[in-house]
Amino acid sequence: MFNIVLLVAVGVLFVLYANITKEGVSGSDETTGAKEREDSNMVAVTTSSIKIAYINVDTLLADYKLAKELENKLLDKQKRLEADLNRKNMELQKQAADFQRKVQTNSFLSLESAKAQEQELYEKQQKLLQLRDQMTQEILQEQQNLNNQLLDSVINFLKEFNKTAGYTYILNSNAFLIGDTASDITTTVVNALNARYEKAKSVIKK
Repeated sequence: MFNIVLLVAVGVLFVLYANITKEGVSGSDETTGAKEREDSNMVAVTTSSIKIAYINVDTLLADYKLAKELENKLLDKQKRLEADLNRKNMELQKQAADFQRKVQTNSFLSLESAKAQEQELYEKQQKLLQLRDQMTQEILQEQQNLNNQLLDSVINFLKEFNKTAGYTYILNSNAFLIGDTASDITTTVVNALNARYEKAKSVIKK
């Protein structure tokens, strides 16, 4: 089974304020203490202005209807390719068994004709191995295309979503160990994504 893996970029911003005076060390301890308190307040204000939310990506992939549709689409294609490969492999095995029977019963008219059929079977086997590799690459490429489609869907939605939500960062919960559950917006995002998905499908059907 091919699992669609969704990667969400995670960033951390550190803001540093530094004030350099040209008055040397002539200031009093009281002045220095006031300056430190002022700097501390500036950092506190800056930190409090950062608004962070996170999404459980595993839950999103399990519940997002588009993700399920894309995964099923990929699995269906994989099954079709595997069925075609198995059919060709069974045909080759049948031909190989027939060749073996002819060898054992001396049914070939000449050694040359036996060698010719043996070479033909070998070439068919090589083509079948090449076909298997091509199908594997095709599935991997299709998986990458579907991953990109899913990622674009989520990222584009989050950009629109965040215009009103106003988060500084929307993180992937897999990137940290502990988070405040109040900052978990997974359900909100999944419900909105599914609503958009259903709306788009209804428009296509019309």
